[in-house]
Amino acid sequence: MTLISLILMFIGKKINLSDRIIIKESLNQDNFSGMVNLVKRICKYTFIFELIGVLFLAIRFIPEYGTKTGIFYSIFHSISAFCNAGFDVIGNNSFISYSSDIIVNITLMTLIIVGGLGFTVWSDIFRTLRKVIREKLNIKRMWKELSLHSKIVLVTTLILLLSGTALIYGLESNNLTVMGSDSQGIKILKSAFQSTTLRTAGFATINQEELTTAGKFISICYMFIGGSPASTSGGIKTTTFAILVLCVMNFIKGRNEINIFKKNISFEIVKRALVILAISIFIVIISILGLLISEISLQEDLYGTEIAKYTTFSFMDIFFEAVSAFGTVGLSLNVTSGLSSMGKIIILMLMIIGRLGPITISVAIFKNGKEKNESISSYPKGNIIVG
Repeated sequence: MTLISLILMFIGKKINLSDRIIIKESLNQDNFSGMVNLVKRICKYTFIFELIGVLFLAIRFIPEYGTKTGIFYSIFHSISAFCNAGFDVIGNNSFISYSSDIIVNITLMTLIIVGGLGFTVWSDIFRTLRKVIREKLNIKRMWKELSLHSKIVLVTTLILLLSGTALIYGLESNNLTVMGSDSQGIKILKSAFQSTTLRTAGFATINQEELTTAGKFISICYMFIGGSPASTSGGIKTTTFAILVLCVMNFIKGRNEINIFKKNISFEIVKRALVILAISIFIVIISILGLLISEISLQEDLYGTEIAKYTTFSFMDIFFEAVSAFGTVGLSLNVTSGLSSMGKIIILMLMIIGRLGPITISVAIFKNGKEKNESISSYPKGNIIVG
């Protein structure tokens, strides 16, 4: 939608109210003011971030591949990392050969994280920085100036990155096929990159097939959460996860309201988060079932048990592939190329739904304002036992 808006502005077409509504919803904005300027800022920030990424990657790629190929590799992977696309042209093993390279790892991780924060968070951070510089505010005041959305995104992102790094390190540091005889520093670097790439980036510095079963399951959980709203990443989004965690914590504490950073979270937002979670889980379950049928049951019926054993995968393989597709991550346990035609169609549809799903479903179900045909009457409350 950002690209379409930019093209419309470039050819001189006025952005009408209908276009502004679509931009507003796709970028999770609260109002219509500044939509065109926001699109311009998104394009400017994107270009700046990706250019910085190109310059740092060129330090490594130009000496190794030559000027022409090195520049191409730098541009390609900077854009791919920032957009959380996960495509690389390095080779069949992604960035495994660069698993100990500080420059490549830090550059890619930074691009992935920044791209996954979301356009509205960038805008809020730059707005706050300008105000801090202009009014000479301290760091504490700068934090207060950020919007509630930005605070939740930044804190949740930091927690997920650190916890993911700690969990991967704890589970895989003694896994010789993943970490080998690496130093503690390289093991931490590999764990940090794995935690970062699970935010729907798709690059890999370790072989996903060699992860322990626990490591694969942790990866699935983080891929399902994904990045942040109005960003280049997929998943149910960090804010959805944060709201659900806060909801559980407040229920356990017996509180009727969900408060964070001295702000109250409305019931409509909680309801939206619950619906996104429920629909996302339903989509993944149906997809896993479809893959189990297409990759195991159908092939057993058509080809026999011996061939089916050779061409099918374990439940963990299917589970990992489905969640990776839903979160538009791109990581795989070497399953994708071996899928049947029906399995590839399921993955294809799952990627499309996963990329558009949480935002589109949210917009479709929870529209601004009340419906014209909404009833002014309501039924009396009923009581049921749950749990």
